[in-house]
Amino acid sequence: MDGARPVRHDWVYLGAGWADQVRSPPGPDVVTQVTAWREQGRPFAVARQEPEDADDTLRLGLTLPGRRHLSLHVGLSAVERHLPPPTVQEVRASAPAAWGPALDDVIALGSALDLTVGVFGSLAWQHRSGVPYVRPLSDVDLLFAPARWSDVERLLFGLEAVSRRHSVVRLDGEVLLPDGGAVSWRELALEPERIWVTGPRGASPRTLRELRALFPAEP
Repeated sequence: MDGARPVRHDWVYLGAGWADQVRSPPGPDVVTQVTAWREQGRPFAVARQEPEDADDTLRLGLTLPGRRHLSLHVGLSAVERHLPPPTVQEVRASAPAAWGPALDDVIALGSALDLTVGVFGSLAWQHRSGVPYVRPLSDVDLLFAPARWSDVERLLFGLEAVSRRHSVVRLDGEVLLPDGGAVSWRELALEPERIWVTGPRGASPRTLRELRALFPAEP
């Protein structure tokens, strides 16, 4: 495997000996689907890892057209190479033309906040695989990693404004936290007393005060 350990929402390509590195044996049908997908040169998405998983293993997901989801648990040595989530700029040409103005506004918002805006979900699958995934009512799942809590607040304000301007597509997605966790930006915008956080391993509820404390103090 090249580079650092892949994390949730990254994309990986499996090497030729991947089947020898399977940790939790999948059914024969899953092996057939995974083998065919890999042989077509297509990647897999890194899923949330479980607390009991060994450090030298990786959980992957394969969402097939039609929304069937397959899971795979392999050793890290099965990974040939990996990529970060594609950016909004990268996937724009793969999106329906009607989504263009909304995506352009998201790109502008990211530039204004000096944030790289990643994409996961159906649009990312379509872009990475070349297979049709996006439907008329599909969401755009966005990924942000603000450096300061003030940027989180500006981001939420901007996303709500973009969503009001463009009803043709629903903007969804996550805000990545400094400790590797992630929260739904739509849930975060509601400022609930507690919010569900998906961590690098497992998930748990946390308070807004706990989330703010993860970010560096501002002058």
